[in-house]
Amino acid sequence: MAKVSVIVPVYNVERYIERCLTSLYGQTMQDIQDIEVILVDDLGMDRSMDIVHHFIDCHQLAGHWHIITAPINQGPGAARNIGIRYATGEYIAFVDSDDWIEPDMLQALYTAARRYDADISSSAAILDYPDGTHRLMTNPHIGSGTISVQARKYLLRHFVSNFTTMLFRREWLVSNNLYFPEANSGEDSCFMAQCYLLARSIAQTDTPYYHYIIHPQSISHRKRVYRGREKRKAFGALLQFARERNMMGTYGCVLRYVYFKKAILSSILDYIRTL
Repeated sequence: MAKVSVIVPVYNVERYIERCLTSLYGQTMQDIQDIEVILVDDLGMDRSMDIVHHFIDCHQLAGHWHIITAPINQGPGAARNIGIRYATGEYIAFVDSDDWIEPDMLQALYTAARRYDADISSSAAILDYPDGTHRLMTNPHIGSGTISVQARKYLLRHFVSNFTTMLFRREWLVSNNLYFPEANSGEDSCFMAQCYLLARSIAQTDTPYYHYIIHPQSISHRKRVYRGREKRKAFGALLQFARERNMMGTYGCVLRYVYFKKAILSSILDYIRTL
């Protein structure tokens, strides 16, 4: 079994995909068998998958890097869910195909995860802007170890959906039915909130290992009139998730705050920006 399965949805990123693949190939984990790369073809219209096939052939990665074709294009959340179901690694990482990671990211996060027996092992990210500037993006910090009720509430109040800066214990994800909801906006934040609700232990570092590329054509930066509806759908699923697990008594107030902040207020701000 691989130590880490890396899930990469691929959709119309021919300009960026080779840099992403190179950063995965250059990881410092001891053996190629330590990393299982799962590339989910989300049925784009460009040459992205041609580049993927060529990269795998050139580096003789067949057997360790796998290509799965989605039945239909449903967006990155659905593609990641396909990858979760296919993965066999002890931990799962998610990398967007237009981003890249530092060579020691997977080794560092895996080592920390094993040290703290963590369900989630997290780092920070660098936002890379088109003008060449950079900005550090960190996750809310509570320290490594077992998560208390108060620490969990703090994470839920302050988190951003930086799930690509993390490793997640695969067996824990699957046994708790932790998948991305079927929505085209807010699904990443909903997934992250669900994980914070159920995680028993976390490992944290503020070292930035992940490079998040900011460009106008990114899905997350497009203005879409239906984003508000999709966000309400995603965060409605979060509230239902908590109800089914009898967690609203302890976390209901903070989860309703998350719903208002991320499904209602952010939708209003999105609409204002279109005016």
